Parts: sequence; structure tokens; C-alpha cells
Amino acid sequence: MHVDLALFEGDTLLDRGCFTVGADRAVFAFSLFQASHQLVSGSADVVLFGFPKHIDLKKIALDMPVHESLDWETIDLGRYTVAFSCRLEA
Repeated sequence: MHVDLALFEGDTLLDRGCFTVGADRAVFAFSLFQASHQLVSGSADVVLFGFPKHIDLKKIALDMPVHESLDWETIDLGRYTVAFSCRLEA
């Protein structure tokens, strides 16, 4: 599954990147943080970590079912928002 993921503070885009989740655990390095990801039992186990001190986030664990997004999906984290879109690989 291909994931396009972005981090916002309010309406300001802080970081954005794309990665493909597969059977083996892998790490994708964004500019401001890292994302560890792996397919486990029909869902993508995604963990965002390594945020700099000026971003008030420690670790974000996401359990994304394998699916095709119709539009951007969002998770509200107070003043931050994680937005993502999933696409199945053909």
C-alpha cells in the first residue's frame, strides 16, 4: 500500500512524504521526523517518531487498514494534524 502523509500545524504544512508499506519493516525519513512501517495482519502498522523539540509530539502510532482512500483522511492531534491518503499498488 502506498501512503502519502503530511503533518500540519494549523493550516501550515510542516512536512510531507510518500512511502510504500510492505511485509518487511522499513523506515522512511521525512525532513522533521521518521516513519517506521510494516504490513501486519491486513493493516499497516505505522509509527511516526523522532520529532524535533519545537514540535510538541513524541510518538504517533497508526493502525491503518489496507484500503484505497477516496480523499485525504485526517487525525486531529490538538494543534497538529496528520493527513494521509492510501493507494493500493497494482
